[in-house]
Amino acid sequence: MGLLALTLLIASPLEAQGNLQSFVDNLMSGRRGAAIVSNPASGEVLAVWNAKVVFGRAFPPGSTAKVVEAAALLEEGKVKPAEGVYCRRVPELLGESHHCSHPHVGFAFNLQTALAYSCNYFFSAMSVRLPASSLAHWYSVFGFGTPLEGWDSKANPGRVRVPEDARRKARAALGEGTVLATPAQLLLAYSAVATRGKVFRLRKPGKRGEDPPRLLRELELKPETFDVLNDGLEECVRLGTCQAAAVSGIRVAGKTGTATALDGTGATHAWFVGYAPADSPEIAVVVFLERGTGARVAAPLAGEILRHYFQSRGRKP
Repeated sequence: MGLLALTLLIASPLEAQGNLQSFVDNLMSGRRGAAIVSNPASGEVLAVWNAKVVFGRAFPPGSTAKVVEAAALLEEGKVKPAEGVYCRRVPELLGESHHCSHPHVGFAFNLQTALAYSCNYFFSAMSVRLPASSLAHWYSVFGFGTPLEGWDSKANPGRVRVPEDARRKARAALGEGTVLATPAQLLLAYSAVATRGKVFRLRKPGKRGEDPPRLLRELELKPETFDVLNDGLEECVRLGTCQAAAVSGIRVAGKTGTATALDGTGATHAWFVGYAPADSPEIAVVVFLERGTGARVAAPLAGEILRHYFQSRGRKP
């Protein structure tokens, strides 16, 4: 075993955290974007890059927001977990601009597999079952549209507006247009799924002893809703758009997002948000790039962060 590997294996938690911060700094250097890594079970921030963007700027979250519609549909009894819909590639409400990019499959998507493959057709079709007020409510339940508590008084609250007309409501369900979120908000939304409901206030690095964990809120969902969300996010990493974030021997759950920028250029933002191990999460990560796609740009970077994290703790992929 080389000296560097031995050092990583015996590093203290604070040293490992410092190693992770340095790794994220180097990985993200020169990129237009942001990243944040935390322990979802305590809220401790393990690394943050470009904090002004992480907490202070909000962007369309794209398909990462599909967990909100999925939870809303299940909690309000608008869909059964096994109900299937065959993807026809181009959503009837949204047209070619939101065509599905996932591979052709020979089966009907249920909620879990639609989440794994990020099927726009499925989620656009299902959005008609939810009133606008209901979808807006569930965005609020997941913490969107509300200032983040406990880190920075200037934290951007983002924006959630769900129009009544079916087409614009479908776009909002897909995390486009009238919905804006910060990377920090997405981190906490997925942390809630990871912990099956508990959302802890984000704590600054190095304050473990003097700043104990504090529960911000609890996301009260049915056990089967958490099961479908977690299983869909795991499947997204195994088989779907998040495969570049996989870590050998570790159960990773996550979601990519590719969202249309609001500057009129037609460019897209790239997102990845996820957590691991899926059955006992100790790390959650968000990677955001101002340009690119989630699967091709954000997920590979998140995968590098996750692999470094587990290697630094002696769990070699």
